Amino acid sequence: MNYIEVKNLYKKYYLFDKDYKIIKWLFTKKGNKAEKSVLKNVSLTVKKGEMVGVIGKNGAGKSTLMKVIAGITFPTSGSVTVNGRIGSFINLNAGFNPDYTGRKNIYYKGALLGMSTEEIDSIIDEIIDFVELDNYFDMPVRTYSSGMAARLGFALAAFSAPDILIIDEVFAVGDKLFKEKSRAKTIELFNSGKSILFSSHSDSLIRQFCSRVIYINNGEAVFDGDVEEGLCMYNEEIRGNVK
Repeated sequence: MNYIEVKNLYKKYYLFDKDYKIIKWLFTKKGNKAEKSVLKNVSLTVKKGEMVGVIGKNGAGKSTLMKVIAGITFPTSGSVTVNGRIGSFINLNAGFNPDYTGRKNIYYKGALLGMSTEEIDSIIDEIIDFVELDNYFDMPVRTYSSGMAARLGFALAAFSAPDILIIDEVFAVGDKLFKEKSRAKTIELFNSGKSILFSSHSDSLIRQFCSRVIYINNGEAVFDGDVEEGLCMYNEEIRGNVK
């Protein structure tokens, strides 16, 4: 069974010179200043227990691909099928209500992820111990620093028993001590046998953890296969652009 299946995926962003023109476009599909194609006819699969690296330059479309698969944004056309619960390490602060406490946000965002109250009850103490926010855990998230809110998002993604992990360059968050803690937790998840889609600019991490790579270039999946072959193709492109 494929845990992730993407078929003929296209993603466009529509650009406007005035905000009010967005309203007109929603009804008429006219009036946008320009269109930007970010993903073009991308197809891929990730099987159960498979860890796949996603490589490519900044702006190639990697992050957009991860967001579409995670359900953070939607495709313009094509299909994305996901079998299982996703743990998304993208935009860790996203989805929190700033007026809710850290505790209430865990239940709120956990419910959005499809978790029951009983499931969240079973992990809430682990999350409290992990995030080390002390009294802030029961204070509104608007009183948090961005790093504190990221801790909360990281912990929920890590402890929610996901079948699939979508990790976009997030390997450690927070201050120095917490970075070591979150890095160790991430490696534990990497070694847990889950299906993982991992975007990184680190060749060493891709080699260490991934059994396959997908190389995204100008919005297209130009390679899908052996790690060393994919990294070689990508690095040759980088060297060519430096000359």
